[in-house]
Amino acid sequence: MLATFLAPSQGSARVAGWDVRTQARQVRQNLGYLPEPLPSDPVLRVGEYLELRARLKQIGRPRRAGEIDRVLGACNLIPVRHRLLDQLSTGYRRRVGLADALLGSPPVLLLDEPTVGLDPVQVRQTRDLIRGLAGTTTVLLSTHLLNEAQQSCSRALVLWQGQLVSDVQLPSLADGTELELELDTPAIELGTQLRDLPGVTRVTLLDSPAVETALGTSRWRLTLHPDAAAAVIVAACVSRGWGVRELRRCATTLEEHLLRVLPQSLQEGA
Repeated sequence: MLATFLAPSQGSARVAGWDVRTQARQVRQNLGYLPEPLPSDPVLRVGEYLELRARLKQIGRPRRAGEIDRVLGACNLIPVRHRLLDQLSTGYRRRVGLADALLGSPPVLLLDEPTVGLDPVQVRQTRDLIRGLAGTTTVLLSTHLLNEAQQSCSRALVLWQGQLVSDVQLPSLADGTELELELDTPAIELGTQLRDLPGVTRVTLLDSPAVETALGTSRWRLTLHPDAAAAVIVAACVSRGWGVRELRRCATTLEEHLLRVLPQSLQEGA
């Protein structure tokens, strides 16, 4: 829908300020699109294909050759410039599609699974290219590869049945709003008191009470309010006479975050 290939059934969307329903031509002029299907043509070579795409995008003749050279270099395609598209590997054709999306330096890029089919070196090069566009280009990356999203993006939006269920800044996941806490006090003596600590929103016991009673300790995972400070938690534990043996901040992966925000029925079905 954002690429204007499908008309939305309801609602509205704008790309670079242009409405996808009523201003589709302007949307396409401001959008570089990498679809999941790969470019393929039995008679066109890589350079010829990009020449055709540049002409379709109305890139003027004076800058067309330079623009093609730029995207060939950015996507490491210069060695295969004169190869037929249908003779390329899946990874190379994926990079040709990315080069096509970059033609004309559009202000918005819409990339659908840009690293699928690439080898590890190509994946790293593509990630570096995407990250290098930050600040000058808005990049929307559609993927089911959560590790890919976490390494390439700064923000993640989770859609479920057409509804936005989460909008999270990925650096905040790495910073972590969870603590692992080991105390000198068994869980049976603490009861539910940890839930009353300032800034604590959730408490999980990590080991069985029987084991921890035998050791005279207890291990917990605390979920904190974003504004809560770990030092306040430590001070509160000490003031209550619970010796703090260990405290460490836990980073949350995008996969863990996804499982928390998706409906419980879906998680159980999976």
